[in-house]
Parts: sequence; structure tokens; C-alpha cells
Amino acid sequence: MTSLPDTFMPDGPLRHERLIPQHYIEVAAPGRVRRNAIRVAGISALIAAAGLWLIPVVPGDGAMQLTKLALSIALAAGGAFLLPTRASDAGPEVQIDTVARCLTIVEKDAHGHTLSETAYSVDTLGELVLRDGLLTARDGSGQPLIVLPVSDPSVEAALRSMLGRGAR
Repeated sequence: MTSLPDTFMPDGPLRHERLIPQHYIEVAAPGRVRRNAIRVAGISALIAAAGLWLIPVVPGDGAMQLTKLALSIALAAGGAFLLPTRASDAGPEVQIDTVARCLTIVEKDAHGHTLSETAYSVDTLGELVLRDGLLTARDGSGQPLIVLPVSDPSVEAALRSMLGRGAR
């Protein structure tokens, strides 16, 4: 069973949106760039914590020494907190094939190795709803499979096109 919100109009506003040419969409994938940017920020904070002590202070100025100590501890703790980011923080990868009408959930470990890959036919799902920028899927027994934000208009249009074909 496939369900669509009441506001879905196959001949309405979505007909002017450009559909992406490929029929295989990756909805969510771990962001390597984001993880590396967070690691660079952590390393920068650690370097700043050490570099703070290169700034000269007037001898006998205890308040400035204490301020430098507190700031360097805060920077070092923040930098150490940002360093150990993992790929598994993003959750499972969801792949949707709009031509074969198949939803695949790929679970990966911290090193990026595939732990499990489960495929579901869109037609056999208990519920597949795209509403308010969220894609929600439930299996035949009503158990939730995924809830994903969909922010790309071309991905949303392709999903609505796939869902509209199944509802007719």
C-alpha cells in the first residue's frame, strides 16, 4: 500500500519541477567532508591551546596567567572532543531505485564495511509517505523502517513521481 498526502496533485505544481535524469537516488550517505572539517576544527583548537602560551605576559600578572590557563584548557578539551568523529554517526544509508521501485537500507560499521543490506519493494511496504519534507517508511506489520529528511527538490520530485505511479 502506498499513501500520499491529500495535497499531492499529479498535474499541479510539481509538473514544472525538473526531474533528475538518473533513476537511482541516494537519499542519505555519510559525509566525509563534514567529518574532515570537524577534525580540522579540533586540531586547530588544540594548536590554539598550545599557541596561546606563546603570547608574552607581564611578569607577576596572575589574572592574565589564570585567564590563559582557563582558555587553553577549554580549547584543548573542545579540540579533543571534536577529533574522534566516526562514519557511523550518520546512521544507515538509504538507497531508492525509482524504476525498480525498491528501497534498500545499508547498515555500515565504523570503518565503512557493510554489516547488512536489506531491500524492500515499495509496493509491499505497509506505508510510504512523503510529507513536510520527511520520507517515512513502515513495513507490512507497521514497524517503522526509516524517517528521513528530504531537502533536495529534485529528489523530492523524483520520489513523488515514483509514489504517484504506484497510487494510480
